[in-house]
Amino acid sequence: MARKKDQYIYSSLTDILREQILSGFIKKDEFLMSENELSKYYELSRTSVRKSLDQLQKEGLIVKKAGLGTFVSPHVTVRKTKRKVLRILTITPSYFVDYCLPFICETFEQQHPDVDIKLLSFPVDQFWQSLHKCIEMGIQPDLCIITDGIFQQLKNADDFVTLDRILEPELGAMYPKLLDGFRLGGSVKAMPVTFSNICLAYNPQMFAKYGIAPPRNGWTKEEFLRTAELLTQDTNGDGIIDNYGFSLPSTLNRWNVIAMQHGVDFHKPNKKALLDALNFMHDVIYRKRSALLSHMQMHRVAFQSEQVAMMLTTSIELAGFGDKLPFAPRFAPMPFGGTGQTLLIANAMMVHAGSPDRELAAQFLQTACNPDVQANMGKARFLSVLHAINERLWDPLDLEALQMAGGRLQDAFYQHETFPDLGVLQEVNNEMLLFWEGMESAESCAGRLHKLLTRRKKRQPEGERGSMAESREREVSV
Repeated sequence: MARKKDQYIYSSLTDILREQILSGFIKKDEFLMSENELSKYYELSRTSVRKSLDQLQKEGLIVKKAGLGTFVSPHVTVRKTKRKVLRILTITPSYFVDYCLPFICETFEQQHPDVDIKLLSFPVDQFWQSLHKCIEMGIQPDLCIITDGIFQQLKNADDFVTLDRILEPELGAMYPKLLDGFRLGGSVKAMPVTFSNICLAYNPQMFAKYGIAPPRNGWTKEEFLRTAELLTQDTNGDGIIDNYGFSLPSTLNRWNVIAMQHGVDFHKPNKKALLDALNFMHDVIYRKRSALLSHMQMHRVAFQSEQVAMMLTTSIELAGFGDKLPFAPRFAPMPFGGTGQTLLIANAMMVHAGSPDRELAAQFLQTACNPDVQANMGKARFLSVLHAINERLWDPLDLEALQMAGGRLQDAFYQHETFPDLGVLQEVNNEMLLFWEGMESAESCAGRLHKLLTRRKKRQPEGERGSMAESREREVSV
């Protein structure tokens, strides 16, 4: 009998700390981080942290002492079992871990009833440090669940198993483009399990409410701007806009899609293209006041509460809303410029070279890309890495808007392919602070960004340039 889905939501702090304690990762009498530190580390509220600690205290796993802190009970017994154990390190927060991993674990446990799956979850920005700490403490992971961005931070490829031969049939059924983000030295080191392009989603109910025609293929940038204006409303007449036509977060995995569609190539910076993109964003945010500029959390809340009609998002993010959306979102072609380029993100799994049972770990990866498992993920509105599943489950118009028609990922690039040096990302963010506040002209900001990117390009070895063009040549129809 299938277990309840809630039993597989491993990313709660209670489950994370419990597994760390019972596995010996946090030892007897060892102090935990403070409530404030846990809150920041796991990006949770202090209330959630306190509830988790209270539950662990009830279970006798921790002891709280006023003025000292919280430490592991000296009476804890580290679990020992003769059953096989598959240890998986995951990232948090992660919509994939919360909503897709249950399908994989349930199927795998049905196929391998003698195996216990144990998961440890760590914050995205601490993942590699946490992996190394696990190994130092004697806890050897079998698998790691990562993103393409985390993969690019990998220091030693030999730490992970090459997958080309052991998963040849499975990798051959995937979109070729997806594998580009997980190759090192020509070998595939991680297997993609879901992905998304950055895309434009919209609320069809808001379009209908205001009598506005929904987006269509071939609509222009000017039509987008006009549509965003019409959907921007002061609904209660108090002089304050409370419904926006468009939401634009100031993060570099969103706005740079607009720049790319305006012809910006961050490898070969062109000041005019940068200026055109920045002017467009100033137009929609400040001159026409039809876009909400926000951080990612507000970006999501505004769309969920139907106060934003269109948003730059991913299918993973939309799937993560679950049943919280009071409407069925649709996808629209992005009309920001003539290139049609977009960014690509993906979750993937890796087999650690130190795994005690590499064959078992590889079987877990085979389960993850099994067509039935991928179909279950697709029904939860996550994109499958198998194009045949997407063609069967998704509306052709949505696939076309997602630039996936015909089994191809058209003009989609990973973040590391678009920038000459990932270290420049934070510098670009810092240079744009005044621009986002409307306190700096597009021309001034474009000039400084052009200088920054040109300076970075000169430092970069010649052989590392042009990865976008090379990637485009590798992408072939499946």
